[in-house]
Amino acid sequence: MLAVLVFDQLNDVVYLRCDHKFVRHVRTLAVSQGLLAEAQLEPDQIAQLDPNIVVQLFSPLVTSQRIMATQFNNPYTSVSCQDGTTVVFQEYAGYLFVGVGHQEESHLQRITSITIRIVQLIVGPCVTTLKKSEEKSSLLDSLLEAWQTLYAKEQSYLVEAVERLVVNAELSAAAVKSLAAVVDKLKSAKDLTPCHALFFVRNKLLALYSSRSAQELGASDLLFMNLLVEASQVKDSDYMEDVSPKIAETPDEKKEDDGIELDSSDSGEFYSIPNTPSLGRNANQVEEESKGKIRSCVLLLRTEVCQLTPHLVHYETLSDGLSLVIVSEVNRTQLSVQLTTLLTGLEEMLTGEVNGRGKLVLDACDTAVRKSQELARRIPKGKVSERVEKALQQVHLRWENIKKSGLEEWLRNGGNAEVPTRVDASLTSLVDTTRSAWRVACLGVSTSTAAPLVESAVAMTTEHMTDYCHFLEVKALRNMTLGCRSGLTINKYLEEFPGLVHFLYVDRSTHQLTSPTLLTDEAGESKDSESTANGARALTIARVWSMVEFARAHLAKGHLSLMWKDTTFSYAYFLWFEDSSGNPLKPGELGENINETLPLPGVLCEDFYRSLCTRTFPGMDPNRVRVYELFCVHLGLATSPCVLEHTRRLAATIWEVNGPIDANPADLL
Repeated sequence: MLAVLVFDQLNDVVYLRCDHKFVRHVRTLAVSQGLLAEAQLEPDQIAQLDPNIVVQLFSPLVTSQRIMATQFNNPYTSVSCQDGTTVVFQEYAGYLFVGVGHQEESHLQRITSITIRIVQLIVGPCVTTLKKSEEKSSLLDSLLEAWQTLYAKEQSYLVEAVERLVVNAELSAAAVKSLAAVVDKLKSAKDLTPCHALFFVRNKLLALYSSRSAQELGASDLLFMNLLVEASQVKDSDYMEDVSPKIAETPDEKKEDDGIELDSSDSGEFYSIPNTPSLGRNANQVEEESKGKIRSCVLLLRTEVCQLTPHLVHYETLSDGLSLVIVSEVNRTQLSVQLTTLLTGLEEMLTGEVNGRGKLVLDACDTAVRKSQELARRIPKGKVSERVEKALQQVHLRWENIKKSGLEEWLRNGGNAEVPTRVDASLTSLVDTTRSAWRVACLGVSTSTAAPLVESAVAMTTEHMTDYCHFLEVKALRNMTLGCRSGLTINKYLEEFPGLVHFLYVDRSTHQLTSPTLLTDEAGESKDSESTANGARALTIARVWSMVEFARAHLAKGHLSLMWKDTTFSYAYFLWFEDSSGNPLKPGELGENINETLPLPGVLCEDFYRSLCTRTFPGMDPNRVRVYELFCVHLGLATSPCVLEHTRRLAATIWEVNGPIDANPADLL
């Protein structure tokens, strides 16, 4: 059973994604509490999930969580139920994200964190948009589905690091040259700054080209770009054929979106409710409508300037496996900075977290209101600029009125006392108005901007890469096994390490993964010939995934190196630090409670490893600390000294397989 729910400040459901087991579980509870008639549990009944029932069942728990957070500053992180169900809680922008399932708490926390990060990516602080916009809720559906798929089968998403497709210098140069032409072609686009063009081949990064003035894309951005491509390729034809939608008519709602029929199987299908009182539509319907078109959307990427920088992303699959992604920054970054500053200040006032900084918060909000209006006037004249200016004018008027009603006096006195009653409701309304203005300014970008240029760029790139498509597709299936730099293959490389079955090497300074491809047949067994050498049983994906989770559990307790065995294999995990010259750095004592102060290991939600560097070397610039991770699987007969010797040599020589990991693709031109 698995579900992710989002509740607003009134405890209403903004978004729900759940499986069949959750539907039946909730309906059984509803019958036991008299919220549903028992006859409605019959198999031949349409298994709808009314959000009103979800609200009634979850409202006591959600209310309790909010009271614990606001009045006692001690919110729940999770609740365990007698039937084995675990409920986890996280908050973002005043909205409560709840994960429910029978999985481990750490996994539910990861799913909930990923949901929050994707919500930030597509709607920012305007979470209510998920309830109003079918397009945004459908995008969230498909991104979550794609992440769950890739997390279960791709090593790069398991360890949250970018895997490069290793090809020869000639092909790499051809790919970078093609991307450079794409970026150059988009220079004439109005209201856009050409930034990046990327090639992905079956979830592996082939090449990246960035314009000189572009903010660097982080590893999490690259993973999300690939996730966007994967989401566009998700097909569910079997479901569409086997389950025909049935509509449950309700007042004030559009009939075609009201509900679907659920079968009684546990097929693992997920459904969501964006803005309807019954289970939502299948997200793939939207994708089917846009099949064959260049897809576009606005994403809010993290840059050094702003955590929510609007970017227009175009992406298209050129052939089976080869995809092109074009990322352009929308010229609204500074406007986003000012509105985000204003929102942060208003939310601090509402939650009572001013803490004596009342005058500073007041001045920051005043400046943000003034500068945002100035920046809006710089937007090229047209309907968009008119809407932005009108929205910001509403923010300005309400801000001036609320200051005169007692807010300014309260803040200038430090803001330590409770928010005046007459001001509280006005503050809440102003937050909503500011979010609406932010949505108009930062999300209200036409995805058809530069459409002719993008179509021309895609056609040009398709022509340039046609001769390489088939080779790249085959190469991606067995990355680093068909022949790599200087003719050295990963198989030949592994011959130097007798007993070594598999490894994952991650440079956490750049978050790039180097690992043999782990292929499986229908039985789930590895086909890698080296994995069965010396009589070893084939290495299953389940064992690799279990190894990573086991290592992470110990990393959360402050253990940076460990070795363990099962009946077949020996496993090892090491995390170490070096300075910019390659000299080892000895970390301080971490303690066993670092999981309480650091995010979950990974980079998609937050950069765990940067936070770890800050915690471990408090007096040192994190940018000057290099972090490395290594997972190794040996045959069970391998001794500890042998494992240690192999890991040292592997870390020192891995560059021989894929070249220096810091190599810039542009250097190949």
